[in-house]
Amino acid sequence: MDRFDEGLRCQDVHAGLRNVDPNSGTLTPLADTQLIGMAASVAALVRGQEVIGDAQALRALAAEQLDVNHFAFDQVVFALDELGFVEGVQRAGGKIVKFTESVPYYDDLYAKLGEAWRDRHPSEAEEQMVLLVDYLAEGPVPEEEASNRVGLDSSALPRLLELGERSQLVKRIQMPDGDVLYSPFFGFENPEVMGNLIRDHGAESLAQAFAAVRGEQGLPVGDGQPLLQEAIARGLLLAPAVEQPNGTLQPFAALPYILDHDLLRGRKPILDKALALLACLRCGQHFGGSTNLPPDALIAVIDKLLDRNVGFLNPHSSHERQYRLVHAAGLIRFGPDTRPGGSWVTPQFIDTPDNRQALQIARDLVTHGEQLKGRVGDEQARQTLSLGQSFTAPMQTMHRTRAKARTSPKQWQGVIDAALGRGRIR
Repeated sequence: MDRFDEGLRCQDVHAGLRNVDPNSGTLTPLADTQLIGMAASVAALVRGQEVIGDAQALRALAAEQLDVNHFAFDQVVFALDELGFVEGVQRAGGKIVKFTESVPYYDDLYAKLGEAWRDRHPSEAEEQMVLLVDYLAEGPVPEEEASNRVGLDSSALPRLLELGERSQLVKRIQMPDGDVLYSPFFGFENPEVMGNLIRDHGAESLAQAFAAVRGEQGLPVGDGQPLLQEAIARGLLLAPAVEQPNGTLQPFAALPYILDHDLLRGRKPILDKALALLACLRCGQHFGGSTNLPPDALIAVIDKLLDRNVGFLNPHSSHERQYRLVHAAGLIRFGPDTRPGGSWVTPQFIDTPDNRQALQIARDLVTHGEQLKGRVGDEQARQTLSLGQSFTAPMQTMHRTRAKARTSPKQWQGVIDAALGRGRIR
């Protein structure tokens, strides 16, 4: 593996370990990989913001949205400082309060993180876990052949698989000829491949279910769609989710085949932000009650944020509560009240290249190439983005999704056989 791949997969391993009890002793052998993965996530969150003026707010945001433990935050920032990704770290009362960022573009970011991971002398277990995740992300492999194909210590494989399956980094499907292993990143990073495999080799019911997602990116998935629920739970379908005010988790399935592979693989943090916004917008569209909105209104909200002459919404008493999700995704900041003597906040778009691209991706996914234009006022924008308490990334949605009905292995047989025959995609 090259250093770029190692840095990228450290972040992916951290994404999976977010599904494991953080106090579990089983995570100890993966400590260095988890730290570098956290550093990658924080670096991607702050990239382009230049000055981080409230590091304690970032600490809370990183803990809530990225599962970067409060106690690990300082260590993560110091690791970024050593890499030259942040500088001018200021402390007060023993806490980091401010720093500036100079995070490079993703090609350099992951390559340097991979070097930092190597410099920490990762354990054999860490090296093998990163290698396994990277290999399975390129396609499934029969379990009996995994050690030889991936180049793993056969005696270590059972332990790796146990942790890999607990963290959802490794998925298993039982086939007539034996178990097959794969990574959800195979589906996440190759949605067009997965969609085509389902269409060409899957059962007709599966093909129809995936066709519905192709027809509406961000399709809400409920109890009436058990096949999509199972595809999400199996890690074959991206599904960001929004926690609604009543505490229920609402997944929104996406099959972003219109995006290039580099974005799906090497720039996943941008895609994560786009999916967070997509899920939030679809939530407002389908679950807004009397405020349900048509697609052109969703586009108008995005255009309002992208407009360099606007980029903000006028202060309102409920902004901090209603915009919590897009704030947690790092797309907006809460600026001071623009009214003299006012005490409310002003949601302001954080205009960085990453955030601008994330909004444009969300726009493309909603429109599917259709030119939808419209106007929207602050009140309508607030209604559109007001639903949802928190965003759940696809890896975590997969972990928390439980299908109401299970399909038989036979329904997946053609898909898995075809995937096995593809070999390494790269």
